Amino acid sequence: MSIAVKKAKAALRKAVRTQLASIPPNVVEAESRKVAALLFASEEFKNSKKVSVYLSTPGSEVQTDEIVEEVLARKPHVRCYIPRCNGETMDMVKVESLEDFRTLPVNKWNIREPPLDQPRTSAFSEDGLDLIIMPGLAFDREGWRIGHGKGYYDKFLERCELFAKENGIPPPRTVALALSAQIIETPVPRDEFDRKPDFVLIGRS
Repeated sequence: MSIAVKKAKAALRKAVRTQLASIPPNVVEAESRKVAALLFASEEFKNSKKVSVYLSTPGSEVQTDEIVEEVLARKPHVRCYIPRCNGETMDMVKVESLEDFRTLPVNKWNIREPPLDQPRTSAFSEDGLDLIIMPGLAFDREGWRIGHGKGYYDKFLERCELFAKENGIPPPRTVALALSAQIIETPVPRDEFDRKPDFVLIGRS
């Protein structure tokens, strides 16, 4: 990543975080419901059997509890996976039930996450994923995203593409979820490592 892109991303993250901090909770809740309804109506969601869902931070992005619960309600025909990070690496591990989900501990970012010492089935140890529901800090009008700076999803999507190629299966579809305040008019600064979601669902107030 060039120094110019790195500085541009840092400045954008700072500006967006300041803006998101001022969004009233009722707006986040209302837009999250609208995004969930759009997702549930999509063919990508209806046709997917192996779905990973990011677990949301309280108040500053589309909330995903309802989405996780809907995926779990479709068991046994649909499997649900959630992120678990170990250092710089993110994996998607299976959630077995609604009780399993609701009793997950929260990490230092106040996000539910399975502990590293808890045995979990990875999507890569089974047959991969059909659909990845991913977050972002901001999105431009072309659908490019900027994350929080760790590169977890960009690296994970690269692993998914390699897994799909090695196993002769299609790579998973990717859908990002956004509050209306997360859409920016200027292009998101990016480099060759950034991955663009297949589509972005936006909550409108």
